Amino acid sequence: MIDTHFYYLPNLGVLKKQLPNKLKNKLLKECKTAELNNEILKTGITATGVPIQFLLKDTKKEVQEFIIPLVNSYFEQHPDYFKSIDILNKKCDIFVDKPWMNLQRKYEYIPNHIHEGILSYNIFLKIPYAEKDSKFNSFEFAFTNVCGQPQHHSMNITEKDEGVVFLFPSQLTHCVYPFYDTDKLRISITGNIKFYTK
Repeated sequence: MIDTHFYYLPNLGVLKKQLPNKLKNKLLKECKTAELNNEILKTGITATGVPIQFLLKDTKKEVQEFIIPLVNSYFEQHPDYFKSIDILNKKCDIFVDKPWMNLQRKYEYIPNHIHEGILSYNIFLKIPYAEKDSKFNSFEFAFTNVCGQPQHHSMNITEKDEGVVFLFPSQLTHCVYPFYDTDKLRISITGNIKFYTK
């Protein structure tokens, strides 16, 4: 009798981690006054129907310090990913670039896009609806399988995910869908990890 085996081809994953409550509360405090105190960020996706984005100011350093160990964990799990980015002629350190906040209102969305850098993160800080009230997937990754066919990995992000951080390759296409049943804000913090050159 011939045994049957399946071989699953290696792929890059997404790291998930819970934000400490102390940092979560500090971020929420800054987000509440962002429209008065923080600099607006203009990006390639800035448009009508897309949330206004603001650069973090008061909590920027703490977010960056929290992300660095996650980056190290990611590279420990996926050591070949870092080696595969062969675009520099010398070894460079990495750094966490300026984080920003997304203040998303009812009907707004963030279209399919990728980021600059080698890794990116998204912190879901405030989700204004419970699991029982959510009818739609709110966060989605899009990619191709080994046959080149489009694939989607959707996540129904609700209030139970407040404080959850996702770290993923910057070139992984993703989007955030609108919500419809509340006038409260959906708040997330986003940023990129890049090479540092002097």
